[in-house]
Amino acid sequence: MKRFALEKQMNTFCIKAHSFPYEIKRAFAELIGKLAATEGRTFFGISYTDQSGEIIYKAAVLESFRGEGEGLGCETFVIPKGDYLTITIKDWKKDELQIGAAFRQLTATKFDFNFPCVEWYQGHDVMCMVKLENR
Repeated sequence: MKRFALEKQMNTFCIKAHSFPYEIKRAFAELIGKLAATEGRTFFGISYTDQSGEIIYKAAVLESFRGEGEGLGCETFVIPKGDYLTITIKDWKKDELQIGAAFRQLTATKFDFNFPCVEWYQGHDVMCMVKLENR
């Protein structure tokens, strides 16, 4: 685990998966279908447990300009600047179950329970992130 300081907030827009984990790929496909191009775009996965205990998952992409997501009829989400605890998984597609294992390890720490878990896709790697509690 590493501590990571996100220097500025990231404005994203997203599509909710209808069922976790079964509809994650469909949510990303729907999101990608709204984009003119994917080259140079930054993608995220945002997940949290709702009040009933169901895991909510949203496929997200960094906005290219302010209001892009709203213009496409999508929900928006801000990843705030601040300190995060992270685990980076190299070549995550070889074993997608590593992502869940990383979040189980990260959520065993003192993280901000009011903020979702974030997957930051970086080429073939993914950085799994939980926001640290403000002190």
